[in-house]
This record gives sequence, C-alpha cells and structure tokens, in this order.
Amino acid sequence: MFKLDKKTLTELAGLGIGSAGAAYVQQKFLTKADGSSVFGEGQTAGILTDVAPAVIGLALQGQGAFLKEAGKGMIAASIGGLIKKNVPTLGITGLDTLLGEVATEPTGSSDRPLMGYSSSSYDITSGDAGEMDF
Repeated sequence: MFKLDKKTLTELAGLGIGSAGAAYVQQKFLTKADGSSVFGEGQTAGILTDVAPAVIGLALQGQGAFLKEAGKGMIAASIGGLIKKNVPTLGITGLDTLLGEVATEPTGSSDRPLMGYSSSSYDITSGDAGEMDF
C-alpha cells in the first residue's frame, strides 16, 4: 500500500529533481549553442550526450536519501531518452497522443492512440459490452 509520508515525499521529490537535472545537464553542459554535442558529431557523440547524466546519477548513488533518489531520476531520464531516440517504435503509433484522447474518431489503425480510444458509435453501457442493465 502507498504511504504518503516524509520519506515517500523525499523520494518523489528526488526523482523529479533528478529527471529535471538530467535535462539541465544535457542542455547546459553537453550541448553547444549551435545544438551539437560537446563530444563531437555522429551517433556515438549523441549516445555519449544521452548517457552522461546517467553516469552522474550513478555517482550520486552513494550519497544521502535525497541525492540517491535524484541520481535514480537522472538515470531513468537519461536511459529513457536514449531508448526513445535509438529504438524504433516497431509500428506502434500514438505514443505522443494522450491515452484514449483523440479529437476525431480515427479512420485507420495507424491513427489510433496506443491505449485505444472512445468511439461514440458504441455504447459501452449496453448488454453487448458486458455491462449489466439495471
């Protein structure tokens, strides 16, 4: 069960600060004014730019509670960014669409968000949907 106490709040704050810290490090220290990596050009330089905040996060693992959680947030954000840039979506679309929220009904399978959508043409309260009529 989820307990909302001082320790949990410290962990959540640390994760959030670490995630924001990873983005800050990438933007301010690892990216030049022209948008290129400080490590040079090419795919390897991009990977190094993405992984560097994770290395800083690993260094924070030996610190106190807040810094340890901030390190975890940096690692998660850094590795997540690396995966997002370098792993193909394998045909899964809708990753940037809010879950189940589309302005119009999708016309094809590639238009649907990842978690499905609500169609006005189907009554989810009907007996056919598995709902009970009262």
